[in-house]
Amino acid sequence: MVTKEEDDEIRSEAAVVVLGDVGRSPRMCNHAKMLADGGFDVKIIGFYDSIPGEQITNHPRIKIVGIPAPPDFMDSLPAIVQLPLKLIWNFVTLLLAMAFRTSAFNLRVILMQNPPGLPTAIVCFLISLIKCSKFTIDWHNYMYSILQNKYNIADGDTSPKGKIVKGVSILEGICGKLSDYNLCVTDAMRRDLMKRWGVRANTFYDRPPTWKFRPTSLLEIHDLYSKLGEVPKANETILTRKSIDGSLTLLPDRPLVLLSSTSWTPDERFEILLDALVDYEEAAKNDKELPKILLIITGKGPLKAKYLENIQKKDLKNVKILTPWLEADDYPKILASADLGISLHTSTSGLDLPMKVVDMFGAKIPALALKFKCIDELVGDRVNGYLFEDSNQLSRQIVELSRGFPNRCEDLIRLKSNTREMKFESWETMWKRSAAPAANLTPPDNGFAKLRAIIQLSFLVIMILIPIHLAMGTFSGLFSPKP
Repeated sequence: MVTKEEDDEIRSEAAVVVLGDVGRSPRMCNHAKMLADGGFDVKIIGFYDSIPGEQITNHPRIKIVGIPAPPDFMDSLPAIVQLPLKLIWNFVTLLLAMAFRTSAFNLRVILMQNPPGLPTAIVCFLISLIKCSKFTIDWHNYMYSILQNKYNIADGDTSPKGKIVKGVSILEGICGKLSDYNLCVTDAMRRDLMKRWGVRANTFYDRPPTWKFRPTSLLEIHDLYSKLGEVPKANETILTRKSIDGSLTLLPDRPLVLLSSTSWTPDERFEILLDALVDYEEAAKNDKELPKILLIITGKGPLKAKYLENIQKKDLKNVKILTPWLEADDYPKILASADLGISLHTSTSGLDLPMKVVDMFGAKIPALALKFKCIDELVGDRVNGYLFEDSNQLSRQIVELSRGFPNRCEDLIRLKSNTREMKFESWETMWKRSAAPAANLTPPDNGFAKLRAIIQLSFLVIMILIPIHLAMGTFSGLFSPKP
């Protein structure tokens, strides 16, 4: 039975706004779960293109409110037409969802992901005023830097596109000042927000949630690879063997498993990995100490077909590449089966960190990461991974770490040990210590909730009654001169 106090708490609502694919926004889904576990009813508002994990879809306090993405035909329009049309489309659809699909009197928190800052922040700010909610921006990157990268626009560009991007940058900074609170993903971004726009933010690092990453058994790995069709023999997968008594062992001649999760976009320079694998192929022909490689690439994006075509042309004999479609709950399992993770993320702003590397550390596997401005806030070179700058360096690192695999690869064994022993706080711990107090992400007490609802209702009644009385002439006598 729900008590009166519990009922009041249930009615406290939070809106988590993602103007993107909800299923591919793990940080915002993690926010939603923590808010729901903390006593809020949560509405996740965004594009429902892919399904998040069961922790979100089966949570009794979380509801996903899908909004329609801009029509595909807009992508074929010139940028100077396309951008305003998409802004208008997103403004209208998001405003309608925020106005009518969230509580009128009990919406306490609006937490939005940036990018995109426009029109998301404007809509969230307006709704926060109307519904008296606290508005928080979680800065993952900058919208203007993504547009710069997409349209190949340099700083100071005075072309029409350049002026649009400059305008977006100015508005993005203004929106940051409209919010009540700001979170960001790195210390470098926190300093840049203050220097660039005068926006004060608190750093909240991504961390692996305990509900997503846990020790994975050989049976789970065996079953997963069987489902993927990697079964060369009966009772065997490419990695494991099941004996007559049902026990499982890793094959001594199994391939080294590399895993890269990519969005197949221009800011992830996938050709670096392809070139490195070609170099590895040549090295493996002349070095019997080098194992075969199984490269698993997860994710989807606009350049996937192009790169898959390039992969087929390479005709690799010592490297096998899989691009499986995975359910959300299978992703942690396949990560745990890998020996090394590879990140090709570069960041358009140079100020955010790859969530995929956080996932790798959550699964306790070391990472090889492309070097950029603030990656050292996450990856310690030769501690829990290696940093590389080009395909030659990546190829040398793969050769160095894989030689003698699986039992005589001392450098890889050392990296794995360091990663397992790494003091990496969980998402829950970091959220309760950093995000919740910094952005006041806790349900209000019952007295405040009732007082706020009374004030809102009174304000709305006054706003409705005044025009009616003005039309009826009720107040006309008050301003007429006395005879």
